[in-house]
Amino acid sequence: QTHFLLPCGDRKCRKQCENDLVGDIVFLVDSSGSIGSENFDLIKEFLKSIIKGLDIGPQKIRVGLAQYSRKFHPEFGLKDNEDKESLLNKVNQMYYRKGKTWTGEALDSIRTRYFTELEGSRAGERVPQIAVLITDGGSSDNVEEPAWRLRNHGVLVFCIGVEMKNQTNLSAAITSSKQPMLHDGIFQNINTCLYFPWRGGQVSLEPGTSSPSGTLMRESCAFSAACQQVPVDVFFLTSGFAGSSKRDFQKMKDLLKSVISMFTLGPDDVRVGVMQLGGNRGLEFGLNKYFSSEEMLGAVDRMQPVEGGNRLGRSLTEVSKYLEAAGGGRPGLKQSLVVITDLWSIDEVRGPASALRAREVEIYAVGVLEASRKQLLEISGSSDKVFHLEDFDGLPALGGPLALKLCGKGESFGTG
Repeated sequence: QTHFLLPCGDRKCRKQCENDLVGDIVFLVDSSGSIGSENFDLIKEFLKSIIKGLDIGPQKIRVGLAQYSRKFHPEFGLKDNEDKESLLNKVNQMYYRKGKTWTGEALDSIRTRYFTELEGSRAGERVPQIAVLITDGGSSDNVEEPAWRLRNHGVLVFCIGVEMKNQTNLSAAITSSKQPMLHDGIFQNINTCLYFPWRGGQVSLEPGTSSPSGTLMRESCAFSAACQQVPVDVFFLTSGFAGSSKRDFQKMKDLLKSVISMFTLGPDDVRVGVMQLGGNRGLEFGLNKYFSSEEMLGAVDRMQPVEGGNRLGRSLTEVSKYLEAAGGGRPGLKQSLVVITDLWSIDEVRGPASALRAREVEIYAVGVLEASRKQLLEISGSSDKVFHLEDFDGLPALGGPLALKLCGKGESFGTG
């Protein structure tokens, strides 16, 4: 049986997750002049030790590798699907390139050249996307924005510091945290940048951890547990997408399923409701309709586009009744609304959205194509809760970051 990142909080369940993990992992290696040839050779040995511990295969763990200095140099991609021995040989064949350090450009390159469906990424199948950056911390270009784009592409980022010279600056850029993230044997902030301290060519591991690959898998599994045992009401309001293609509508549903899959559903845990704008069947299901992932994901699969959904303001007002106790809501607990739209609303949205926020409903606005950035900001009330995409292809990858925000453990999206 194949498992994705499992929703588990106990040690036994996480062990099962580590054994059965499916994932797309891309290693990005700094081979600039500041690394040094000796450290570069140690990095190669470290990479081999991780790959040896992974269950490599087309339906299991796919691995990609690239290195960079002033230029980006692909070594092998996720779609190569080679056997473990071939991958180890390719690691052995890597040579030290020297030159300046352009980490930001390299982060953008793995996002556009590795983490895409065309290049073998399985993000659309809700397979975890993981990047492992190995660097000494210095960079000649901006890192913060490329790192933000990578995280909001749905990629979980790990960092490994090699004799870190600029650990605080790199940490702040990649994690959006003001605190240094380099600590012996301690992992910080799931779904941000996690550091394995590097000491004399060896990665410092927590007691009881048998291998670097085991540590990486364990922390990936911990990411899956981040949204567990968080009671919250989550309501999705989507435009009908009637003018969009079936493929685009499916991308929107894939986003819903990706978020739902990260929650522990139940009367006392996470409740989820979905409503589409317009049509005779606006409400797909309320907060007290489904409490099992199988039933809820099936209901999402059965959703069909509806016509006439261009009055967001009116729909925001209608949503309020579904958040009440009579509609299955729990007003005393955290309540979040996610608006997903590809259109410009013909009615006023500021007032209805403000009324919801006055009731302490947290609102996130995800816009695609012609959605008005101004209206998205009026709906959410904060640029930290707005995300705008130029097309539908990026929607499924938002699942992880959005789920973590909804359960209060993620970071700000910012405007895109």
